[in-house]
Amino acid sequence: MRCAYFLLALILPWSCVRKPQPEEAPPQPAYRGLFILNEGQWTLGNASLDVISTDGTYYADVFYAVNRQPLGDVANHILRQGDTLWITMNGSRVIWKVLLPSVQALAKIVFPSTASPREFLPITPHKAYVNSLLDSAIYRIDLRNMAFISPPIRVENFSESMLYHSGRVWVTCGSYAYPLRNWKVACIDPVGDSVLYYLALPRENPGPIESLPSGEILVGCRGNYADQKGMLVHINPSDGTISRTVGLSTSVYLLRRYGEEIFLLTDSGITRYDWRSGQVDYSFLTKGRLGIPPHELLYGFFYDSTTNEWVLANAKAGGVRGELLFIRNDSILRRRSVGVFPSKFVRYP
Repeated sequence: MRCAYFLLALILPWSCVRKPQPEEAPPQPAYRGLFILNEGQWTLGNASLDVISTDGTYYADVFYAVNRQPLGDVANHILRQGDTLWITMNGSRVIWKVLLPSVQALAKIVFPSTASPREFLPITPHKAYVNSLLDSAIYRIDLRNMAFISPPIRVENFSESMLYHSGRVWVTCGSYAYPLRNWKVACIDPVGDSVLYYLALPRENPGPIESLPSGEILVGCRGNYADQKGMLVHINPSDGTISRTVGLSTSVYLLRRYGEEIFLLTDSGITRYDWRSGQVDYSFLTKGRLGIPPHELLYGFFYDSTTNEWVLANAKAGGVRGELLFIRNDSILRRRSVGVFPSKFVRYP
């Protein structure tokens, strides 16, 4: 969650009450289609999981509808493995294990009070890593019994994102509580569960990380959101060296690879990055071209290969129900009201 939007929890407390929408359908025994993870607001416990079924029917807050308990506070990450969803709750300090297509909660693991879990990363069929933003830890989980493996791996604050690549786990350690700053990527041995080394980057605040078709690793450094803009850094995983840097005219919040192409979420909208030439196309899908007001917040995106559409998550001014924009050939085909701070997507099946 972008730090500036923590303040919305204080100035918009009434937004945690979700009014039923007339088009919402009743709970179902099974859900298939596009799953939308709505982050919700910090401390308000209004994260939710929505579904748009294959026939276009919208189901709101299906986790609560099925399990009769809220998803929790600040949904940070979602991962699908076959018929299992793993949902990471940053504020509630919980990982949910959810069965599909029923959306029944099978198990959960609760983290220590010092933790702030960010992402869930499977390492083997029986072991996963969960990085924690604020307590210098990567927690190890035994997936057979949903229990912690002690001790956690100690890393520098503030770990944001993880990537399993070339037999190593790469963890971005960024800035969070200014004036505290970081600008490193940790390289971890997933067999020995230990930090091998840190790679210092030329720009502070690394966040999103992705693999490139070339076999390199791409890191998005966000800068300080003020006078220092973002940067893309190419890393050679074989020796941990930097092979290329590309300065940006904006910050970068997400990196996504679809086939051979790389796309970024930047201040202007969705930006396309040609990793071969280092060229950045800021005009790909911009707020201006789509008619989105400049003050509204694009919070995530997804290319849906099932429908051949781009799905943009618009959080609007924050603290209110967000909206999905379904786009093809630069045209908005339809819109859909969803939960608060829509951010992540998965398809099932």
